Amino acid sequence: MPSLVPLTLRQLNDEIVRVTIVPDDPSESLLPVTLLMFYMKSNACVADSDSSVLLLTSVDPAQIHINTHTASQMIVDVNVPSSALIAPYPRVWRIDAHIGASHRTAVYGPVTLIDL
Repeated sequence: MPSLVPLTLRQLNDEIVRVTIVPDDPSESLLPVTLLMFYMKSNACVADSDSSVLLLTSVDPAQIHINTHTASQMIVDVNVPSSALIAPYPRVWRIDAHIGASHRTAVYGPVTLIDL
């Protein structure tokens, strides 16, 4: 089961979100994870492919930097650009962990954007 984690971000700020990912089952290993993808959408019903969706990946360490990657834990920094935080409206987010062609949502939740 993925972890539900609400985020609070600040309007027009470059934000770094530190995320800890752990396996659902302690006997599972995170070592086979080869890719992380971060999505931020206006709501859960918006398609991932929609042009309004912010998509960041660990392919580019300037977007998602993996600080620690062990069998039992991954600690990553997601760099959310201020350009994605212009309008102060609620959003949702998630991170998917990919192993080969399969993926699983690791962390997700609502986003509150504070109007500064």
